[in-house]
Amino acid sequence: MTKNLFEIRRGAAPFLLDGGEVGCVCTHGFTASPEEMRWLGEYLHERGLTIYAPRLAGHGTDPDMMRRQQWMDWYESVLDGIALLRERCRKVFAVGISMGGLLSLRAAAAGHVDGVAAMAAPFRIPQPLLRYAPIIQRFRPYFPKKDWPGPLGKRVREIQQAMGREDYGRCDYDTVPTASAGQLYVLMGEVFRHLHEITVPTLLIYSKGDQTVPYDNMALAAGRIPSVDLVQRTLECSDHCITQEIERDTAYALVWEFLSARLD
Repeated sequence: MTKNLFEIRRGAAPFLLDGGEVGCVCTHGFTASPEEMRWLGEYLHERGLTIYAPRLAGHGTDPDMMRRQQWMDWYESVLDGIALLRERCRKVFAVGISMGGLLSLRAAAAGHVDGVAAMAAPFRIPQPLLRYAPIIQRFRPYFPKKDWPGPLGKRVREIQQAMGREDYGRCDYDTVPTASAGQLYVLMGEVFRHLHEITVPTLLIYSKGDQTVPYDNMALAAGRIPSVDLVQRTLECSDHCITQEIERDTAYALVWEFLSARLD
């Protein structure tokens, strides 16, 4: 039976939460889905914001579809979300986790949003696969994730059950397309080169407990961003997926504190 590369997986669809005249595009990370931003999106929506969480191109369907995308395709998904909220809102912010944070920063550098909050955005990470992906993909198109879905995936399911929702977990892929890892590496460099163009209010959140993106990435980013309204916040214990990790409520409060002071 031929698989449908275009079929969106259960729980991985984009979502829109209509609220007030200030909007946020909440963007998920690499190999993940909008579900990664759902709890944060609902938290902000409860406080009056309009929320749109895009499904990045090639995500939430099949890894074979993802490996066909380039970083510009992911970026276009974010720009489409910004355009959607521009039709509804007088102000639009970009909020993203990991690769979603990179894409949000790129949109801010291009002047597409009124402010940006990036969590655990990677610029330098100790992962050789990224740099050498164009070579490796010729003989190994995918890499399985270690210990997937892991403790986090189990915990997310338990929280979903406790909330009385479908327990479809994180809705992320169990493998990493090698070509996509290469595109992530290109995107990291692209965004880093444009950080000096960010002049809108900017929030950076990183965790000392992140096992994927080292904490010193915050200093790397902050040192390049000239915005006079730059806020840096630190989490102590969370691993990489801050929006679903043990300090998620703290992260939500930090994002809201930043946004609420800049709504006018």
